[in-house]
Formats: sequence, structure tokens, C-alpha cells
Amino acid sequence: MDWQEGFQRYLVRYSKGEVIFHEGDLGNEMYVIQSGKVRIFKNINGMDQTLAVLEKGDFFGEMAVLEGIPRTASAEVEEDCELIRINSANFVAMIQANPEIALRIMRKLSIRLRETTDQLQRLLQVSTAVFSSYDAPPVQVAPEPPKEARRVLAHLISAATGRTYPVTKDVTIIGRYDKVTGLAPDVDLTDEDPHRYVSRRHAVLLYEEGQWKLIEEIGAVNGTFLNKKRLPNGVPVPIRDGDQVTFANVTLTFRVVQEAG
Repeated sequence: MDWQEGFQRYLVRYSKGEVIFHEGDLGNEMYVIQSGKVRIFKNINGMDQTLAVLEKGDFFGEMAVLEGIPRTASAEVEEDCELIRINSANFVAMIQANPEIALRIMRKLSIRLRETTDQLQRLLQVSTAVFSSYDAPPVQVAPEPPKEARRVLAHLISAATGRTYPVTKDVTIIGRYDKVTGLAPDVDLTDEDPHRYVSRRHAVLLYEEGQWKLIEEIGAVNGTFLNKKRLPNGVPVPIRDGDQVTFANVTLTFRVVQEAG
């Protein structure tokens, strides 16, 4: 990617088994993986627990740059790797050059905030239940009704593998699983893209007012092509049954199953 070429002077190499940093270390650097794999782990009750295994395009250590806090987990090289090391001085330049990472960092922080809010809400519910249980009769909880299977509105069919990806929602996110944030798109093209050219959140397939539209997400890289014509970033473009769409280097055919209502 173009932004990475300008950051080659910050490239560092690590061998398998090397520890990049330990939990509790101070630091002001984050890392973007160019090649290889890095294991993120945390010591829990005397045992090392793997949190994630990151690979090309993933990043880690960003909290040290943003907040200057000690490392909350350790990072060890699982496969010889090349990393771009970003410190607080060149962090802004990196964000400006690669908005996709900026969006992923914001999503990661948003997830952490939502998880904290959920935990506080659960604690509040438990506290309320404890105090009210002295006087209140037992509450009967009605069982949840079975979930209805979503009807398939359209398919995306891979030209390379023949795999079929169902589209079951009016707003469908297309991309790759993001190990950093834990977010998975509705249509996950990870298995179609071993070289990791498709962005984690690459495009949105939208159905509104009786028409399907395709939108390349802000921050997506390597392009989105409809019938071999590159789409502008962030602009809805009509897509029709039988159209060919390419996300970076992954080509699929769009087929409408039935009218969405």
C-alpha cells in the first residue's frame, strides 16, 4: 500500500520466539504488521492465555501511543515478521496516510466502551435484584421465542472458488474478519483473500426504495470495481442482478434471489 512505502524507514524485523514487549512494560510505540505473525497473550493466574494471533495488516500496542499507559498484554513473534514501528511523534502522519487504521482504532475503542457499559449495566441489575429479593416474590422469566431464519435476498458468488455468500439483510457489510477488533462483516471474504488485499470493512451492499446499491467504505484501500469500473469512495452506485463486482482482487457475481420487501 502507498502509505506503507513512506514508512519503510520505521521497519523493524523480529525472529520467531522474540518478545516485542511484556505486559506491564512502559512504551510509546504501536506496531503494524507487514509480514509474519504476532501472538498477543496475557498472564492469568500464572498461565499465559493467548488473546489473539495477528498477521499482515493488523496492528497492536496502540493504547501506549494514545494514553501512555503500561502494556496490558505481551506480544511475542509467532512467525518471523516485519513490523512498522509507530511512535507518538509520527502517529498523526500514519493516521493521515492510512484512514483505515484510524477507523479500526475507533471501532476498537467503541467496542471497549460498549463492553464496559454492558458490564456496568449487568452489575446494576444484579445489585437491584439483590436488594429487591428480600421483599419481592420470585420473577418468572418467559422463554425467548425461537429465532426465525433470515430469508436470503441475494447471493455473491466467487469467480475463483465458486463459494456462495448469502445476503440476508438490507444493509450488508462486506470485508474481512478483523482480529484486532473482533468484528466480522456480514459477508466475510477472508478465505477468498489469502494475501489480505480486501479491507476489513471494505464495502456496504444496501437495499432501499426498491433498488440495490453498492458503497465503498471510507478508509477502504485497493479499490472496489463494478463491471471493471472503479467506484468512487463513499458514493452509492446502483448494482443489478448479474453484475460483476471486485473487492480489491476478489471478484464475485451479484445475483438477486427475490424482491426484498
